[in-house]
Amino acid sequence: MNWSRHLCAAVLAATSLAAPAAGASSLTTVGSVPEARRPAGVPPEYVVTPNGLFHPSCVVKVEEGQRLSASGAVLRADGSIAEPAGACAYPRFVVHGDAVERVEPGMQPDYSGWVARSDSNANITPPAGSSDAIFNVPSAPTTKNGQVLYYFPGLEDGGAVQTILQPVLAWNGFNDARWTMTNWNCCKSGKTWHGATIPVNTGDKIKGTMKGSNCTGGVCANWMISSTDKTTGQKTSFNTESYGQAFDWYFGGVKEVYFVTQCSQYPANGSISFKKVHFYDTAGVETTPADWNHWVAGGVPACNYQVTTSTHTTTITFTAAQ
Repeated sequence: MNWSRHLCAAVLAATSLAAPAAGASSLTTVGSVPEARRPAGVPPEYVVTPNGLFHPSCVVKVEEGQRLSASGAVLRADGSIAEPAGACAYPRFVVHGDAVERVEPGMQPDYSGWVARSDSNANITPPAGSSDAIFNVPSAPTTKNGQVLYYFPGLEDGGAVQTILQPVLAWNGFNDARWTMTNWNCCKSGKTWHGATIPVNTGDKIKGTMKGSNCTGGVCANWMISSTDKTTGQKTSFNTESYGQAFDWYFGGVKEVYFVTQCSQYPANGSISFKKVHFYDTAGVETTPADWNHWVAGGVPACNYQVTTSTHTTTITFTAAQ
């Protein structure tokens, strides 16, 4: 994964030459984090996403009423182009600073900042046509020092792993030291796209939904990712076309973190639960696994990550003090 480490000097020189894409300007940057915790070799202009560290020109916002096409262009409701297609010209980096190849067929999702998850076996048959989950916004971290935290259920294609669909709860995702919800689709052509963002608060009940349409043979041509704050009534949606892949790898709940050096940088309540987790095939028949795989990363800090599951619930616990 160090294939482009030798390119870092060139990236540093070139990164200021490309204008940020719409949506990247307010994301937390590597440069906003205390210098001692920045990953070596990653330019300070790079932004933090649920898919790793990206050059800002490779992060694109899809506004409400627009859709991401399979070509990579963002289209308005009338079909006109709001943002042209094009591959990212810069490497992407993982949380510790190693570079990720711009195209990574078959790559596991653990390359970024994932520390705990539940998932199905890949290649579930028939694949998903929709899913939904309910989760409550945790308490704020005790220590606020530039860390970025992400929590989400998700869908991937278990073969080529071309993309991941995610309704994402973020702490400090937009350099704001607060909770927000944003829907994401990554990483075709080395880019990542996201929809509009809504603010959410500790204790709010969130419903995350991913729903396919125009489905044939287990493949849905269109997907709508939606996040609804059931407490306040706010909602944000992201309309995206697929790349002809079957979404047959399910994630009941994931915890992903960046720039965490002590356990007090996690939510003080020490857990998050994804409840009423349901997956359905394109005919509407439930395919939620009765048993889930559990995965926990090692590393520092060791915050006693644990994953427990039932068919419809994934709970991720962690030590919130040190």
